[in-house]
Amino acid sequence: MESVGSFVNIKSHNFHFHGCSTCEGHCCNGAKGFAASPLILEDFEEVYKNFPIVFSIKEKKLVAYVLLNDGKNYCKYYVNQQCSIYLQRPPACKLYPVSPYFEHLLVDTACPSVNKDSGYSLCNDGKLNSAFATKRLENFVEKLAQTNTFLESISTLEDFEQVGDLLGIPLLKYIKPSDNKYIQMHLESLKDSWFYLSANSLNPSRAVS
Repeated sequence: MESVGSFVNIKSHNFHFHGCSTCEGHCCNGAKGFAASPLILEDFEEVYKNFPIVFSIKEKKLVAYVLLNDGKNYCKYYVNQQCSIYLQRPPACKLYPVSPYFEHLLVDTACPSVNKDSGYSLCNDGKLNSAFATKRLENFVEKLAQTNTFLESISTLEDFEQVGDLLGIPLLKYIKPSDNKYIQMHLESLKDSWFYLSANSLNPSRAVS
């Protein structure tokens, strides 16, 4: 697998990264970067206090997403050209411009700071620089399988209601009574008012894996 859109497999490339300090925060801007990112189970606890967690259907399967912004504007935590919750930012933000894709590692070549000539070494000879690795990447395929098992266990569509729309893809809320900790974090995350104000007008340009 060589690429997915602008994401390129690191196995056949050497990339460098200039850092975020001179960037206009394209990845934080829903109009230019990302509005949503898929989640694995361990991500729920990291994001639910600051961002909405929703479910959706992709290729006839239930998936979980974190909504990073309203699809039109910057993330609400992007203040004075920097992240105001930097240490608590979502896993996808911590990894970016790197993204796992099953057993592969990809780099987003659409990121203005990614290049092949200068800056910090991002990857070399198919190996990710340890400075860019996070614990989330460890045993990622296994974690993804565990997440899919959980999602399959709650995949009865009658147990959900639609609360928004993402480029024609329904955003779902779980409504069946449950004491499952992941469901509880999902429901707690939806108390954020901006989500309900903008859910029906979300228009993101991309989502990461």
